[in-house]
Amino acid sequence: MRRIIADVRFRMRALFGTRAQRELDDELRFHLEMDAATLRARGMPAADAERLARRQFGSLRREAEQVRDAWGVSLADEFVSDVRHALRQMRRRAGYTAIILLTLGLGIGATVALFSVVSDLLLKPLPYPEADRIHVFWSDYDWRGEEYDFVRQRPGVFQHLAAFSTNGAPYRPNTNGADGARLLPFVVATSTLFDVLGTRPMLGRPFDAAEDRPGAPPVTVISYGMWKTDLGGDRRVIGHRIMLDGEPVTVVGVMPRGFYFPTPDIRAWRPLALDPKSPMYTSGYLTLIGRTGAGVPPALIESDVRRIARALGTRFTYPVAWDKTRNPYVLPVRTYLLGDVRDPLVLLLAAATLLLGIACANAASLILARTSDRGGEMAMRRALGAGQWRLARQVLAESLVLAAAAAVLGVAVATAGFRALVAVLPLAHGFAGTVAIGWATFASAFVLALLIALVGSAAPIRRLVGSGAAVSRERSEEGLRRGTRRIHGAIIVSQVAFAVLLVVGATLLIRSVDNLRSVDMGFDPHGVSTFTLVTSDNMTQASETRFFDEVLARVSALPGVRAAGLTNRLALRDEGYQGPMGIEGRPDLDGKNRPNSLYRTVTPGLFAAMGMRVIDGRGIDSTDVMGSMPVTVISESFARRMWPGQSAIGKHIYSGWSGKMVALTVVGVARETRMTTVTGDLPFTMFVPRAQQATNSGGVLVVRSSTPPASLMPAVQRAIAEIDPQVAVARVETMDEVVAAALAEPLRLRFFLTVFAAIALVLGTIGVYGVVSYAASRRRAEFAIRMALGATPKRVLREVVERGLVPVVGGVAIGIGAAVAVSGLLHRFLFGLGATDPVSLGAAAGVLTAAGVVAALVPAVRAGRTSPAEALRAD
Repeated sequence: MRRIIADVRFRMRALFGTRAQRELDDELRFHLEMDAATLRARGMPAADAERLARRQFGSLRREAEQVRDAWGVSLADEFVSDVRHALRQMRRRAGYTAIILLTLGLGIGATVALFSVVSDLLLKPLPYPEADRIHVFWSDYDWRGEEYDFVRQRPGVFQHLAAFSTNGAPYRPNTNGADGARLLPFVVATSTLFDVLGTRPMLGRPFDAAEDRPGAPPVTVISYGMWKTDLGGDRRVIGHRIMLDGEPVTVVGVMPRGFYFPTPDIRAWRPLALDPKSPMYTSGYLTLIGRTGAGVPPALIESDVRRIARALGTRFTYPVAWDKTRNPYVLPVRTYLLGDVRDPLVLLLAAATLLLGIACANAASLILARTSDRGGEMAMRRALGAGQWRLARQVLAESLVLAAAAAVLGVAVATAGFRALVAVLPLAHGFAGTVAIGWATFASAFVLALLIALVGSAAPIRRLVGSGAAVSRERSEEGLRRGTRRIHGAIIVSQVAFAVLLVVGATLLIRSVDNLRSVDMGFDPHGVSTFTLVTSDNMTQASETRFFDEVLARVSALPGVRAAGLTNRLALRDEGYQGPMGIEGRPDLDGKNRPNSLYRTVTPGLFAAMGMRVIDGRGIDSTDVMGSMPVTVISESFARRMWPGQSAIGKHIYSGWSGKMVALTVVGVARETRMTTVTGDLPFTMFVPRAQQATNSGGVLVVRSSTPPASLMPAVQRAIAEIDPQVAVARVETMDEVVAAALAEPLRLRFFLTVFAAIALVLGTIGVYGVVSYAASRRRAEFAIRMALGATPKRVLREVVERGLVPVVGGVAIGIGAAVAVSGLLHRFLFGLGATDPVSLGAAAGVLTAAGVVAALVPAVRAGRTSPAEALRAD
């Protein structure tokens, strides 16, 4: 290895350094003087000896060149010379160079940035050994403790089963109370969770089997991030106590760096005590996860899951909406964790690939046109003795220099694009921190640029090597037709077809988002700020009631506040809290036919704070308290479906969300409100007074103000902290942000596809312009002769435009056909229109055709203004 390194260093010194050259010259002169000295020693006069020695030794320059050839330096020297020549060419053709660099830089940067995200999210191994054996059961966050125990006794193909649920509670790093409370997101899980995931703590131990039983001492396993940031990375942390949810909890383990479950923002895991005596044992809030044995085929897993579902049907009776025996399935853990990201990323990667294809076609077209323009120069150099391979090396060197510069630009674009992508993609719950851009990304940018350069220069090199002296003859229609016309036509067709695909996708998403924004949400989000408050489980109901009453009073008195209210779940953001219900006088809706309904606890000011409207009866008011008649306000669709043509006021509903059926009197009907999603079905919703509920568990404070929410938020947070610093403010955001988050996926896709489509449109236009302009310039002499013989400028203009538009129209047709063929990819992201929407397809076709006309018109006008005399003199 040392010899190799020394040899490389020597050759580099010989190539770039003057010292090696001096040493070589000194050595050659030394040999020449030794020969002369030998002749002098034989008695030859000094002048004759020196002359004879020079004649016998030969030319010092030739000998030096032969030595350099033996060192392999001459070839490298020629390459360096070619690179210098390429740099001079780039400087002389600054416009041409800038277009190619921007074209390739954007294409490479966008593709590399997207591939980096896709690679990290979809291809990088998960932090669980043999993750393909881990599956998540259907009915996410809907399993009851009794159902888990039932399934656990019938594991089938699953080696380990676990139940878990995400949670959050106020937390203090120290038990002495020196630090303020903050929200700690954690998971409660059965002790088998780490067996299912196949990962053990790097410090301490996982849960013991006895620790998920009622009455066990409180323990926790913490994440690596929590260990480092909150506990200083102290390896003696095992046995340390932290204050979690108002009680001291012992740390028994620290998970390794990079481990997360189910999301990276989870900071700790606690044992889940399933107590058959607890009302929670029969409430649905769990997710089931299992690890199968090694080598279990998917078909066997599916059949075993159906067996479990059938067994559930023999033990439990389900309402139709919650029937776990219908369509059971399991999800691979990767799909469960990243399912919402996969489709948008794949779609964006496909768009970036199309953009890269356009960039490659554009670059190849420009390189080909540029090389053809240099036909005279190439012919001259061949006439002066340059071989065809020497000229080919020159073209290759120029392409490589362009590729290297484009790669540098591509790396800059990829770095900026990666950050923008991570910032705006739907990567909630800390998944943004699991992706990073690294050296592999930069290396892939250079490899990609190199491949593009090799492919782009292949056609010009082939023509140089194969055409010989015919290069200079291409300044004619015949030469153009024979040499490059078909290649240029194919390039335009491919560019336009790719651009059509992107423009169709962007147009569809733009129209779809417009449709989404026109949806009536049922509330007014402007000027509304929200605060998610988490209280300790140790806080009594009376204390919590007093706390929230004081919060509402203090916040309502703040300047600019128009209304304030509380709810257990925020519209469009928080799901859950739904349960079965019954309708008085409707026995047909009992048993398995019993419908379910969303269940929202509200205070009297909530409707005003949200901007919701009661269209019949009254809303929740201050007289609806514990001990008064249980009442409810129901949604518009609920009333219409249950009592068509009648008023729902005064009717009775039985609500079973708390585990037992409670009779409620309908006192009002609210205008339909989008509670869970902007699109989709409208679930039945019941609004019940918070003061009539026996249990409280924090809530969402909603404040409507005449002042900007940003200016109000600090004052509200100060008021909450002054009332009770133990209560954690888990989340602060405006309703506008909540609505934007609900529309995040289509908005982000629209943004990126629109950017890609705009770039594709520009690149496509440049490509059409470049090719048509090149073709027109090659026919300049022909146009001059025809105009000298009587052809009009208008006819020349029309001919150039028509010839340029033929491949454009072909590309548009192919692009539309391809868009229809792959329309299924976009179907999931559209709202209110189909993936083959004729308006969108027509708009894309019109835009690309118009761009093609504009691109062809400029060189056509120039061709129509050709002066016959000047053109003929020039040729």
